Amino acid sequence: MANWIYEFERQVHNRGHEIAIIYNGQSKTYDQLNRQASSFANWVYNNNLKRIAMYVPNCYEFYIAQFGTLKAGASGVPVNYMFAEDIIEYVLKDSGSEAILVHSENAELVASAAKDTSIKYIITVGESPYADITLNEILAANEETFSSLPKNDDDMFNITYTSGTTGRPKGVIKSHRNMSVHIDNLAHVWKLGPHSKWLCAGPVYHTSGLESSSLPVLASGGTVISIKWHVDKFFEHVHKYKPDAVYVAGSMMVDIANYEHPEKWDLSSLKFVCGGGAPMNETAFNKIINRYDFQFTERLGMTEAGIIFVYPVGKPGRYNPREELPYRIDGSCGKPLYNQINFRLIDLETGEVKETGEGELQLKGDSLFKGYWNLPELTKNSFTDDGWYRTGDIIRIEEDRHVYHVRRKDEIIISGGENVSPRAIENAVLKHEDVLEAAVFALPHERWGQEVCLAVVTKQISTLNEEEVIQYCKTTGRLARYEVPKRIFFRDSLPKTPTGSVPRKKLTEEYKNLAQVVQEN
Repeated sequence: MANWIYEFERQVHNRGHEIAIIYNGQSKTYDQLNRQASSFANWVYNNNLKRIAMYVPNCYEFYIAQFGTLKAGASGVPVNYMFAEDIIEYVLKDSGSEAILVHSENAELVASAAKDTSIKYIITVGESPYADITLNEILAANEETFSSLPKNDDDMFNITYTSGTTGRPKGVIKSHRNMSVHIDNLAHVWKLGPHSKWLCAGPVYHTSGLESSSLPVLASGGTVISIKWHVDKFFEHVHKYKPDAVYVAGSMMVDIANYEHPEKWDLSSLKFVCGGGAPMNETAFNKIINRYDFQFTERLGMTEAGIIFVYPVGKPGRYNPREELPYRIDGSCGKPLYNQINFRLIDLETGEVKETGEGELQLKGDSLFKGYWNLPELTKNSFTDDGWYRTGDIIRIEEDRHVYHVRRKDEIIISGGENVSPRAIENAVLKHEDVLEAAVFALPHERWGQEVCLAVVTKQISTLNEEEVIQYCKTTGRLARYEVPKRIFFRDSLPKTPTGSVPRKKLTEEYKNLAQVVQEN
């Protein structure tokens, strides 16, 4: 293996005048992107920079900076666009980033966060008094050719900071080998090629937008249609640009499921939608199946390893137009993604390896990350003595090798000695016609240890109150008495990670001052 950017450059040589990126109504060819990335690479190389941070939403400029950084032999540090100032400051300090790309409207925020960090250059998209240099100035002043520097398999591709639920986010180190194997396998499993047009709806600062939606398509000579998520933009872009597939997070699928007038748009080009990041609630799933013609499939992956289980397009190694859609089984996240990684199932009681049933997923292989940046103890504790990564994900493997995600190992609430599954309660509550979103979390309780609480987002016209929600849970017939939430918190929205999952610990932290410690009668 070598610098991953060679995969992109191979497509530049073969398909230079074909469209690589479509964003904000503008189309950019492989040649145009390569020339601008080369200018950026010259600037990075001439300034001897090793790590470049990018605090931007989905946009064309992200690819210029990301690819230029790789060409120069440096590493990217995509920064979660949802991070607050103190977390941005932490990421910049922790990563040792020396430059950061930011849109001009966010330059003041970044300048404040970067004050006491190793940042030498604030690069803005557009003019800003807080800029040390604009991206346009870099592109205008530097040559459009650059011989990309070679890298070893183990050299760092980027550091991706997980969004976290409490405390500081963790920097996940991905090598060129990690990325190459994962991207090649996705191109294979989804049969990507020059014909492929993918809508990139997931954020590019996260693996969903970068590793799963962009790089496999560009390595295959296809076209990436990038949007900053809004459900209207999804329908508009599918209608206008005719993508054949899209990768979305769970909350995005809820938006699509609840969209009022999908019949206004032509979605016929869309063969399949791959969802991930958070399990989709049952109500939204049924709406998707009943309202739309595209195939919907799920997958299981994580920042540390990329996609692990997924449904392939057609049969591996064969081409037949009638097989060019991934099949699916309700609730399953597919089968193993070819040969990129090994996995094993560990029995939760005995600690022994088992072939089927329920257990913790452990991983070892080429796409697995190198470790957590500047966290040697956490890295060490995250692996077993024989080198397997403890994911903390509880999965179930059936005899036919289909995989089902059950829960996170630390997700179960123990209330009064009973194990309570948040997802079971959420699925029940989401069947109420007035409920849009629901998230179960725990608060400390003097008698029960943990109290089952529920955060709810209702429809605007709803007059639903706490007593009615609790009564609904009692009478739904799907919940045991100990599963019925004791307290209901109505909200305008739920906190979300970039992949659309709700960080339950964040809700616990937010409401901890309201924890009840009185004795139950």
